[in-house]
Amino acid sequence: MYLKQLSDEEIKNIHEEHMKIDFPPEELKPIEVIQKLIKRGIYVCYGLYEDNKLLAYAFLVTSKSYLLIDYYSVCAIYRNRGIGSKFLNLLKEQCRNYIGIIVEVESINSSPNVEERVTRERRINFYKNNGMRMTNILSLLFNVEYSIMCLCNEEVTDSNINDGLEHLYKEITPSKLYNEYVKITLLQ
Repeated sequence: MYLKQLSDEEIKNIHEEHMKIDFPPEELKPIEVIQKLIKRGIYVCYGLYEDNKLLAYAFLVTSKSYLLIDYYSVCAIYRNRGIGSKFLNLLKEQCRNYIGIIVEVESINSSPNVEERVTRERRINFYKNNGMRMTNILSLLFNVEYSIMCLCNEEVTDSNINDGLEHLYKEITPSKLYNEYVKITLLQ
């Protein structure tokens, strides 16, 4: 297995062939938006491959200090084989010069039903089992509540992560939308 930064063509293919299946339409950025973020130098995409076959992919927002996982998925036919964990560890190694990798997980407390709560708990446990820690940061993005986790490469406080997250959100969200639809709360 090997990790590689994706080319423009690979990104387009993954967007079309995988992301449209793996993510609900309301969560999926148009390919043109992703391409603009890449051109601005604040977005990077990686794929995990074996024998030239895509196993998993990650699209991340970048800053000088942190990365924010925007999309992370193991391709459907390769799920439940430990590939997600291997991929996350390779990403951590690849991104060791950053303070940490931040991920938003939908809040357990805002689960609409028991089935969704179980799915969210499973996702959180996956990240915890792979070294991420839950922070005391909550974000409300476009009316969806998230808990914030971080895979840190050094000791940092939740306040530092909060500042990094705020910077990342401001980079990818137009100011009018940011002021209306983005709220970050650091719980004490």
